[in-house]
Amino acid sequence: MTTWVHTHLPRLLAGERDCLSVKIPGQRIAYASDIVLENVTFKVHEAGRRRCLESGQRNVHAWVVGTEKVRWFGGRTDRPWSTVPGWRRALYDPFKGGSFVDSETLEPVASASAAIISGKFVHYLP
Repeated sequence: MTTWVHTHLPRLLAGERDCLSVKIPGQRIAYASDIVLENVTFKVHEAGRRRCLESGQRNVHAWVVGTEKVRWFGGRTDRPWSTVPGWRRALYDPFKGGSFVDSETLEPVASASAAIISGKFVHYLP
């Protein structure tokens, strides 16, 4: 089932740390601190990005979309994938461009075989 994960504006839930908004079509929005997706597409809705640029305020318009493998919520502090060879970090800043980019090469990233989203961090496997 396709899962949409919003990567900016994490919500604060009941005193817990920042968490991700997780949307599965036809279901209520859920929350997670970390999520693993496969067959990933990085989506930026240009109209939302334009509103962001015009107002100077971030809004919900960028998602990582894929098939959910696992999600968790809680005090996980280790992030082993950030140092595993092959995993890359993706960044998105609406004020700098209209797509997700690789953190090292700054080349656009449109899809990936897998992604791990943890708070504001997106790591992907090309």
